[in-house]
Amino acid sequence: MLGNILKSIPAVPELILSISALISLMIGAFRQKKIERLTIGTIILGLIFLCVLLLLSDKSEQFFWNSLFIHMSFSVCSKIILYSVSAIALFCLFSFLSEYKIKQFEWLLVATFSIIGGSVALSSNHFLTLFIGLEMSHLSQYMLVAADRDNQQSSEAAVKFFTIGAISTGFMLFGMSLIYGFTGTNFFNTLYYFFETYVNNFEHAGAIVGMFFVLMGLCFKLPVAPFHTWIPDVYQAAPLPVVLFIASIPKIITVFSLLHLLTYPFHGIFTYWRYLLVGLAVLSMIWGSLAALRQQNLRRMFAYSSMCDMGFLLMGPAMGGEFGLSSAIIYVIFYALNMLGVLSLLIIFERNFKPINDIRDLSGIMHNMPMLGSIFCLLILSFAGIPPLPGFFAKIYVLESVITRSAYFVGIIAVSVTVISAAYYLNVLRFFVLNQSVLKMNKIHSVRKYVVKILIVFIFAILCGMVIFPFKLLELAQSMAASVLFQ
Repeated sequence: MLGNILKSIPAVPELILSISALISLMIGAFRQKKIERLTIGTIILGLIFLCVLLLLSDKSEQFFWNSLFIHMSFSVCSKIILYSVSAIALFCLFSFLSEYKIKQFEWLLVATFSIIGGSVALSSNHFLTLFIGLEMSHLSQYMLVAADRDNQQSSEAAVKFFTIGAISTGFMLFGMSLIYGFTGTNFFNTLYYFFETYVNNFEHAGAIVGMFFVLMGLCFKLPVAPFHTWIPDVYQAAPLPVVLFIASIPKIITVFSLLHLLTYPFHGIFTYWRYLLVGLAVLSMIWGSLAALRQQNLRRMFAYSSMCDMGFLLMGPAMGGEFGLSSAIIYVIFYALNMLGVLSLLIIFERNFKPINDIRDLSGIMHNMPMLGSIFCLLILSFAGIPPLPGFFAKIYVLESVITRSAYFVGIIAVSVTVISAAYYLNVLRFFVLNQSVLKMNKIHSVRKYVVKILIVFIFAILCGMVIFPFKLLELAQSMAASVLFQ
């Protein structure tokens, strides 16, 4: 029976998650108070089961559903990473939403549909499948941002997020229509051979213009400069558990979707899009680091720093080759886990002591919670790229791919930006560590609170383990890169 399941593996993960979410929705409409734990337990166990199922599957290239769906090593490994990180993010979301007086049941299902949409996008072999998957994922995110109905800023941020998301959708659809008009197809495998053959034929130049529009639409969703205008407001206004989710899971979905496009349908026009990515990477790093340096609001600082990190990540695919792609894969894994740990700790600090808005609000927390405070310091230093922490090695892999391609000017900018980013991260630690004061701790009696603390330690242990024993991670990233470059 397992063999039969594995033969139809491209459809199985999405169908299992969709069916479990719909059943939970129907049951929850009548027994809402008792369904929350069952829902989260079912979804997390389902994600773990799907990870095991995908690990056992045959990763050779196969096409399904009239070639709309592809099953290959890159998509399988991308889904395993997505599902495993999503299991952690969903548990944190479930544990913290009640602390913010937000009904858990509905928003857990909305977050699940975001994961399902991302899973569809990662298995796409056609622009229609990619579009449906990404839009399903991002529509769920728009709703999550507006989860706090009593907060007017949250609603305004959701409207701004939706409006800019609609613009990015327009860019993508216009680009897809241009590609179809000039090539006669929207299938990725067909476009792969088309661009390899007609890349220097200017009669099909409109398809290259369409490619630029598609990539710009994805850059809105990533986000990188100058398509980032939604991210500071969303990070500042959305409930912190929602920020925890949208700061990690959509990044994985968008980055892997982008890498899939660059190395499969757009592989033949590498010469054209590499300069676009280099420009966006440099602009995002400079703009994000300088903007974050001026911020006093902690959430806005993290928003601009994430923009800088995404610019740093783009240097990997812009350099091309197996090593450039694998460095970007490693970077997004480290980034997502690091962000989950930092934001989970911020939520614990906020619920135990006081609301945290500005960087100064972190004063005294280290003195009152030394163990979790120490992990928070290490994760912040990891973001800053301080050796020998995980973030340092993630940056080194990307920088090595830049130096290998002799892009010394881009490398100098990246190193300079890393130094600037260390300034605003160390500013956070200045208030967190040096400003000592005795804070009154709120009484929160919850078993979940202790489980989340253990989970945070587990996340940090995973990050450290990947640094101490990097061979498996490097092997995974290299195999994913090789699977899309050498088919």
